Amino acid sequence: MTPYIYELRRGEEIVATGHFLHDRVLETGDGVTIAGRAGTVHSVIPVRGQKEQRLIVQLVVTADSP
Repeated sequence: MTPYIYELRRGEEIVATGHFLHDRVLETGDGVTIAGRAGTVHSVIPVRGQKEQRLIVQLVVTADSP
C-alpha cells in the first residue's frame, strides 16, 4: 500500500484533505476515487522526510456533483 496526503480540488478551491492508502503508486492523469468522489490525479509530490506523498486530485465535474 502506498500512503498519500491528499487534496481534493474543484478548480483552485480545496474541498477536502486527508490521508489515503492506495494499492499501487499513482501517477499524473490516473483516475481515482477518494471518499466516494471521482477525480483525476493532477500531481504527486514527494514530501521530504516522510513516507507519504502529497496527492493533488482535481474532481470530475458532473451534473449531480455539488
